[in-house]
Amino acid sequence: MTRSFTAGERTLPGGRGALHRVVVTVLAAAACLATFSAVLAATRTDIVEVPAALERLLDPRTDGEKAIAFAQGALAAAPGDPRLMAALASAYLARVRETYDPALYTKASALLDRADELAPLDADVAIASGNLALSRHDFAAALHWGLAARTAAPARPAAYGVLTDAYVELGRYAEAVDAAQRMVDLRPDLASYSRVSYLRELHGDLDGAIDAMRRAVDAGAPRTEGAAWSEVQLGTLYLAKGDLASAERAYENALQRVDGYVFALAGQAKVRAARGDLAGAAALDTQAAQRLPVPDFVIALAELHERLGDATRADQDAELVSAMEQLLKANGVRTDVDLALFDADHGLRLPDALAAARAEYAIRPSVTVAMTLAWTEYKNGDLAAASAHAAEALRLGWRDPTAVRRAAAIADAAGDVSLARRAAELSR
Repeated sequence: MTRSFTAGERTLPGGRGALHRVVVTVLAAAACLATFSAVLAATRTDIVEVPAALERLLDPRTDGEKAIAFAQGALAAAPGDPRLMAALASAYLARVRETYDPALYTKASALLDRADELAPLDADVAIASGNLALSRHDFAAALHWGLAARTAAPARPAAYGVLTDAYVELGRYAEAVDAAQRMVDLRPDLASYSRVSYLRELHGDLDGAIDAMRRAVDAGAPRTEGAAWSEVQLGTLYLAKGDLASAERAYENALQRVDGYVFALAGQAKVRAARGDLAGAAALDTQAAQRLPVPDFVIALAELHERLGDATRADQDAELVSAMEQLLKANGVRTDVDLALFDADHGLRLPDALAAARAEYAIRPSVTVAMTLAWTEYKNGDLAAASAHAAEALRLGWRDPTAVRRAAAIADAAGDVSLARRAAELSR
């Protein structure tokens, strides 16, 4: 018998005043494999350990490549099946995690548009469409598809995954808690535990977030990208607590699960930077960025090069980040707020950054976007507005070290004693 799991009873700041069970979000791309849940579930039972080198020799393809090949074969045998179209679209989304090729979003979108025409009330199509919307940062559309999926299949955990992620990004945290709790009640697995972890993190419960992410790791198949990703998230949580040794172990575990896993390399770079080895951190981030063109890796490089006094390379990094963001935008990914934060950090295009942050906040007043808006306001000299939005960003108890440092800087500049006290509390 499966024991019920909750994130712990607590009163949520800004909530309805009742006690809620705090639970939370997984990255959108991790959920895109929901269509293959039956296959994945089978891999979690009676696992035969195969040495990684032998496993690669037997089939050197990545998980994403295998998923695409399988889905393409199935669709070729039944070309008018909307669920198989959704399965292939989900496989394309999985492959994005391995290549960061935004053109795959366009391919997935074309398939899902056709699938929706053929089966507008189908849960598989709605779930895949919701995951695509999440990947493109169109969270209002994701909410639409999540609600449609829940209506079509109220007992499908993946529908609540889409809903949780959409509600979190839209800043609707009480509804996110309810959706995530329903998901973990239906199926306590890697996807649901990861969401538990993120909601706990946003509410300042780092120990609880770590516990949930450990459960996510344990629930995953040993050598899958999902389990490796969860190890990386676990490392990031340890970093937030200042536990560098545990963070380093988690990143090493991720590399044991997936050889050369770039997100683990980037995590190891953060550990080196925290220990003062900026050159070593830059070397690891360079290695990660060369293997996979992820903007976050290049953003980290730009910051490291700035700290190392290499202004030329930092400028080159900034140009590359802008080019990457434009490529994502051309393939339907909303990146304005991400670029706004990068520009604010580096003193670039500050009026445009502020306008982009304000526009995004009007759509989704989440704590993360509130902090981006606060930082762009601070950089543009509007200290009163920056102080108010920074306080809003910390209202749940979010302990992200960078966010707390930004709030402290704003409080100092604005002379906001209350905000300074809040930032100090959350930095402990």
